[in-house]
Amino acid sequence: MSPKFVDRGKKAKEIATAALHVFSQKGYGASSVEQIAVAAGVAKGTMYEYFPSKDKLYIAAVMVFVENFETGLTERMTPFDDPFFRLVEYIGFSIENCSMENESSVQILFDILQQSVLENGVFYKKKYLVREMMQGSRKMLTDILLEGVSKGIFQVNIARDVEKLAANIIAFLDGASLHRLITENYFNMPEQLTAAMKFLARILLVTPNDYDVDKMIAQAVGR
Repeated sequence: MSPKFVDRGKKAKEIATAALHVFSQKGYGASSVEQIAVAAGVAKGTMYEYFPSKDKLYIAAVMVFVENFETGLTERMTPFDDPFFRLVEYIGFSIENCSMENESSVQILFDILQQSVLENGVFYKKKYLVREMMQGSRKMLTDILLEGVSKGIFQVNIARDVEKLAANIIAFLDGASLHRLITENYFNMPEQLTAAMKFLARILLVTPNDYDVDKMIAQAVGR
């Protein structure tokens, strides 16, 4: 009988996906390789054949999280041709991913933050990895803005500083999500997003009055 062929890339992805589930429930510190091995349905020794350390397994799990986020984001925006509609959907999906209703995402996002700022954190001396992981979603946002310019929907002058604009929008989303989580109902997310989108509409759109921003935010947030 010939030996069974194992697709190592596929198996590694399966283990990393199982690890993501464990890390998103328990956090990095409280998770063990043994727990992840059980979740992945493999022996502990097999785990180390694919990931020689818990740190490397965590990084792979976070990469799966980022990949899932980008896939969901793409699916959310695909039905819309108008760049401004897609921008609103981008923002809506990003906020939903950081809401208390999505506990696993919140846990892993805060865990990534913790592993980035603590001296013994996985990403403390590897912040470049976090930056690299964020490039995909940032490029999506940049592409939306440039497409809006090319279609005559967004102001031409934003193209010059499009990278900075994208970075600022993402920074706002990160900050808004954090405020929402730590202040509970004090920070009214739909209200804040509507105000921010109205401001963006004035900056971005050639004809801002063509869009009902209040309605668009209400539809895009909290679906």
